[in-house]
Amino acid sequence: MFHGKTGGGYLTQFYPHLGPVTYLGITQDKDGHFKFVVAEGVNEPGPIFTFGDTNMRTRFTCGAREFCNRWSEAGPTHHMAAATGRHIDTILKVAKIFDVPVDIITR
Repeated sequence: MFHGKTGGGYLTQFYPHLGPVTYLGITQDKDGHFKFVVAEGVNEPGPIFTFGDTNMRTRFTCGAREFCNRWSEAGPTHHMAAATGRHIDTILKVAKIFDVPVDIITR
């Protein structure tokens, strides 16, 4: 499977580790300036969708519904990065250097 389709193309599916995870989305605000959207959670064992894209079973401190609301309201793009571990503090340092605002969804 390649991004949900059979045939050739870039393989986009990967299998995330269990444990702490950080999500990072890079988007723009209403004035066209970059901003980061970040969240930390925990990948847990259990069933996940198997339709060809990367999927994770991530638990957030604010709960799934509230996470989806907050993440969507922050205006992220379609794609985001997921990294094993907790990295919001590092992202905040990089954002300060580049003068990029950060929306922290949950820690």
